[in-house]
Amino acid sequence: MVNAIIDRMLVDEQRQRWVVDFKTSTHAGGAGQQFIDSEAERYRPQMQRYRALVGQLGGEPVRLALYFPLLGVFRELE
Repeated sequence: MVNAIIDRMLVDEQRQRWVVDFKTSTHAGGAGQQFIDSEAERYRPQMQRYRALVGQLGGEPVRLALYFPLLGVFRELE
């Protein structure tokens, strides 16, 4: 049994399923892109688990993204 809480999931016009995880962290220093890159790597295993779970819901391709609303950044994970 797996317990997972997905912040947002939707299917877009191209029939792709998106799993979006909201991150409320802030970054006050420089190197903002490096911070986002580091967070993407930090959460990659969690997002891949979500992809495996969500992939069982239907045949749509599953895309993953992190959303940092306080920073105004939406980052798709490859």
